[in-house]
Amino acid sequence: MNQPLTITALLCGLLVSGLTQANAYAQRNLDSDGRTASELLPASCLAIAEMPHPDQLLETLTSHRVWKKVQQQPQYQAAISNPGYMMFLGIRTHIETQIGMKWRQAYDTLLGGGVTIAFDPETQGVVALVRSTDAGKLQSTAKKLIELGRADARSKGKEPLPEDEYREITVYGKDDGRFAIVGPWLVMTNKGELGRKVLDTLLDGSETSINDNEKFAAARQSITGEPAVWSWVDLGTIRDAGLAKGLEKNQTPNPLAELLVGGVLTNLRQTPYVSASLYVTGEATRLEFSAPHDNEWVEEFREYWFGPDGKGTADSPLETESTILSVSTYRKVSEMWLRAGDLFDERMNDELAKADATLTTFFAGKDFGEDVLGSFGPTMQILVNRQDFSDVLPKPALKLPSIALAGRLEKAEETRTELRRTFQSMVGFLNVIGAIQGNPQLDQDVDIYRDNKIYTASFIPEPDENDSERARIQFNFSPSLAFAQDRFFITSTKQLARDLVDAAHNEQTTRGEASNTAIRLNAKALGEALADNREQLVAQNMIKKGQTREESSREIGLLLEALALFEGLSFDVKTTGGELKLELSIQTKK
Repeated sequence: MNQPLTITALLCGLLVSGLTQANAYAQRNLDSDGRTASELLPASCLAIAEMPHPDQLLETLTSHRVWKKVQQQPQYQAAISNPGYMMFLGIRTHIETQIGMKWRQAYDTLLGGGVTIAFDPETQGVVALVRSTDAGKLQSTAKKLIELGRADARSKGKEPLPEDEYREITVYGKDDGRFAIVGPWLVMTNKGELGRKVLDTLLDGSETSINDNEKFAAARQSITGEPAVWSWVDLGTIRDAGLAKGLEKNQTPNPLAELLVGGVLTNLRQTPYVSASLYVTGEATRLEFSAPHDNEWVEEFREYWFGPDGKGTADSPLETESTILSVSTYRKVSEMWLRAGDLFDERMNDELAKADATLTTFFAGKDFGEDVLGSFGPTMQILVNRQDFSDVLPKPALKLPSIALAGRLEKAEETRTELRRTFQSMVGFLNVIGAIQGNPQLDQDVDIYRDNKIYTASFIPEPDENDSERARIQFNFSPSLAFAQDRFFITSTKQLARDLVDAAHNEQTTRGEASNTAIRLNAKALGEALADNREQLVAQNMIKKGQTREESSREIGLLLEALALFEGLSFDVKTTGGELKLELSIQTKK
C-alpha cells in the first residue's frame, strides 16, 4: 500500500470516528470574523466531530518510528514499485503541477485550519467544515480541481459537475453531495437545507449555535490537554427519542458480559452525553471515552460493580518481569451471583440455578453464593506469565504461558482450610477421571516457601520422557494453591505461585491513579513467549496457509519485529471527578 493512500485512508477513518476541540485550543480555528467551526453549526446538532490540526497529526504519523519501520519492509517496497502505484504517482504529479503545490503542502494548507463534522437531526443531514490556512489558495486549488474533474467527465461522456447559486455563493454538486467555498471555509453536506443554514450563518451570523448546548459546553470544559481528535454525542436526546436500542434493557445476556460491561451499561442508561478524545504522540496513542457519572444512578443490584458509594478500586497488579498480561479489577462477585434475578434473563437464571445446586454439593453443602463466593474479597486479578523452561525437564514441545487467579480472603484462617480441601479434592477427582480415560496422573505435594505452604500437583512422566525436550503439552502445568497474608493464588504452575508469593511479600506492585479495572499487556514478554514457540508457529503457518518454510519463517519474524516496536498496552476504567472514563493506551518504544 502506498504512503499517500495509506495516510488518506487513516485520516478518513479518524474523520468518521471523530471529534471536536476544547476551549484550550478553540481559538486556533478562527475565520476572518473570529468565529470557530462550532459557532457555524446549528444548536440542534446531536453529534459533532473535529480534528483541529490534521497537518500536525499527519506529521506525527509519518515521522513515527513504526511508520518508518513499515517503509523498510519488502512488502511495502514491492507495493510502491508496482505499475498501479507508478500510475498514481503520475496522476499526483500532474495535479501538483496544476495547483502549483506539492501534495503535502496542499494538504497542510487546505486542511491545516481544522476539519469538523456534525450531524443535525432536524434536517437529517451531515455537514463537514474544512478550514484552510490560506483562503486564496483554497479558492484557486478548488477551481483547478473542478476544471480537471469536469474535463475528465467530458472525456468519458459523463455529465460535468453541476453548479448553482445561493445568495451569490456558487454551490457545486446536487442531491446528496454539495459543497461551497466561503472565504477560508469549505462547506460540504448531503442535505441542501443544512448547507443553507451554515451558509446563512457564515454570511449573517446567528444568535445560537451548538456552543449554546449546555451538554456540549460541559463536555468541552472537561477535556484535558490537546487531543488530536475529539468527539461528542448528545446521548440523552438520542436515548429520549428511543433511538438508543438496547440501552433500555437492564440485563446483559451472560455473566461474563455483565462482569465486563455491566457498570458501563448502567451509566449509559443515565448519562447526558458521551465524548471521546484521541491523543497521538511519538511515544503513545491514547483513546479516552468519558461520560458524566453520578453514584445515584447506580441500581442496588449493580453496586457490586462500582463498590459502596462508587469507590470500589482494584488492587495494584502483582506483576513480575515475566508477566505478559494482568487484569486487576473490583467486582463483588458474590453479590452479582445473589442478584442474578435482576441481572440476567430467565434462561440464564435457570442455568445459574443448576450450577448453584451442583457447586453447593461440591462444596459440602455450603451455599455457593453466600458462603463460598462470600468468603472472597471484592478485588481479584488474573495474570498470564511467560514460563522459563531453561532448567526444566521434561520440557514440553509447545511452551504455554502460566495463568493465575489472585484475590483476597475475607476470613483468611477459615477460608484457607476450605480452599486447600477443595483444591486437593479437585486433583483427586481429576486423577480418577484420568485413570478411567487412560490419561496421565497427578502427584500431589506440599512445598514450604517463605514460611507459606504451596499445595501443588505435577504430572508423572513416563520412564522414557524424564529427559525429553519435546514432551507432551501437560508438562506445561503443575496446578498450585498458595497463600500470602490475606491473599490467595490459584496458579497453573508452582513457579508462578512462588513468584506471586515473592511479589506479595516484597510489595512489588505498581500503582497509578486508582482504577476500577486495570489491564496491562507487556509487549516484550509477549514477544519472548511467542519466540519460545517460533518453530511451532512456523509449522502451523505452513499448514494453515500452504506456505514454504522460508515464507512462513519470514512472516513470523515480521510479527516478532512488529511487537518489538511496542512497550505495551493498557486499559483502565475509572470513576473519578464525577466522570466514568475508559482509557486505552498503546505505548511504543522511543
